[in-house]
Amino acid sequence: MKKSIAAVTGGFGMVGCQIVEELVNAGWQVKILSRFERASVSPNISVIQSDINDSVGLEKFLHGVDAIFHCAAELNDNNKMYSTNVEGTQALLNVAAQTRASFFCLISSAGVVSESFATLITEEKICNPKNTYEQTKYEAELLVKNANLNMSVCILRPTNVVSLLKPGVLILPILNGWKEKLKVRIKGQELAHIVHVKDVANVAMFFLKKKIVGVNTFFISIDDDENNNIAYIYNEYIKLLNKKNEIHFFFPVYIPFIFRKIFKKGNLHGGVIFSNKKLKNYGFNFQYSVQDIVMEIYNKRGD
Repeated sequence: MKKSIAAVTGGFGMVGCQIVEELVNAGWQVKILSRFERASVSPNISVIQSDINDSVGLEKFLHGVDAIFHCAAELNDNNKMYSTNVEGTQALLNVAAQTRASFFCLISSAGVVSESFATLITEEKICNPKNTYEQTKYEAELLVKNANLNMSVCILRPTNVVSLLKPGVLILPILNGWKEKLKVRIKGQELAHIVHVKDVANVAMFFLKKKIVGVNTFFISIDDDENNNIAYIYNEYIKLLNKKNEIHFFFPVYIPFIFRKIFKKGNLHGGVIFSNKKLKNYGFNFQYSVQDIVMEIYNKRGD
């Protein structure tokens, strides 16, 4: 029996790599698009070397695929963001429209919302991206929404994705120097917005199987977990280290908000919650709580 084939851009990145792993575990053959020449790491994975703006390379990449996961994005170089995040998405969509694929998934970011004074942010919230990354990711979303692809399309907006290799806010108790302790005192009452990379991949796989009609956007967030704040995450990790230097005094949540307002000209208030109600209403259940994330990173680090 012939295996289904999935195409994954950004398949060597944090989220893309996890999606590739889940696809292979589910019996899929996977194609990964890479700008650089890379050896195939598995008989079930092939690497197509091409720039995301190269139509010839994209045609080879998407030939014969049944599902497309667009995880590639430029995160650091502002000068390359438009070319990769916007023009690259358009180039991919142009070729995707000619394929037999029945599913398209874009990994976007909760950051496209940018500045907001709402206490609860749902998918209906109007986005007001400020920096280049946010703007280009939101433009990519609009391109996907308006592409009229004849397939099930989902746009996923994860919050702060963490993993063993990229622990995010957990770096504060891991390093635990005076700078990290100061940050915890200042920002401790703020939500951390962390979500495990496996749950992001799990959501992508969930909708691959579900194939809901049309274009749908979802936040991937566990902000409803009462422990999803910097203070809890820091102190819980410190407890696991059997240290007694937990921090119990924190600045009011409006203090870091004012600091960011002064220096960054727009940001979310530290108490804002990204809603996962829409995602849960479709039947998705998260595998990882905040406590699970802290425990896993602690256990795998061997601290």
